[in-house]
Amino acid sequence: MRVAIALRGCAQKDLAAAMGITPASLSQKFVGKTLWNLVDIEKASGFFNVKPEALVAGHGFEPWTSGL
Repeated sequence: MRVAIALRGCAQKDLAAAMGITPASLSQKFVGKTLWNLVDIEKASGFFNVKPEALVAGHGFEPWTSGL
């Protein structure tokens, strides 16, 4: 998620707003204090305009960075 935020040039607060959660709640997900669920992944994938699998596959951002 952090890579996607950096590539998009947006802020964590933008993703949090799109997900309908507070920036503090999103921060807790990033540090592992709370877990990501399927709804979170769906909302984040909509924000980034990618398939949900791209956010959880570990290599889902290769097409963005490779120019494919």
